[in-house]
Amino acid sequence: MRIGRRVRGATVIVALVGLCLLTGCSGSHGGAESGTRSTSTSLATTSSSVPRTPSSTTTTSVAAVLDAYRAGWAAFEHALADANPEDPELAGTMVDPELQQVKANMLADQLHGMVGRGTTTLHPKITALSAMSATVVDCAYSTAELVYQATGKPVPPVTPPESDGVTSTLVLSGGSWKVSKQIVTDGQCAPSS
Repeated sequence: MRIGRRVRGATVIVALVGLCLLTGCSGSHGGAESGTRSTSTSLATTSSSVPRTPSSTTTTSVAAVLDAYRAGWAAFEHALADANPEDPELAGTMVDPELQQVKANMLADQLHGMVGRGTTTLHPKITALSAMSATVVDCAYSTAELVYQATGKPVPPVTPPESDGVTSTLVLSGGSWKVSKQIVTDGQCAPSS
């Protein structure tokens, strides 16, 4: 998990999946944004047939996936406030490879005396859902940035708040939904999407 270029300088590939589970669509399609760099090498997209009228099981799964997605961001922001790669909230909401990537970034921040400040406003939508995996897309508005812990001064380059495209894969692990991959494209979504 990252909070756009305000927290990590690399841009990444995003695959936006076009049909929305919440509106009763079925199937999925997507395309990759060219000219961007990636911190994740791939995005697993799971397509599924979604009934036109969601069952109570589907509604429960949708709520659980969205709750898990939000919990992953909350855990990330909590750990970033102290640049703590061993924060137990991370392992409670993420699995590899995302968990190892986040821990590696936190360790680097910690070694350089950097912590995160600010927040992210989420607008997630599920675009694919199966028994064991889900795809969530978001246009996350970020005011977060890295600052030097000793001085509170922003870490360059300083960028204004922005809306970032996010595509996350969540998997069912040990009976709970957890983030397994996340791709963020800095400044690449419309705030209303």
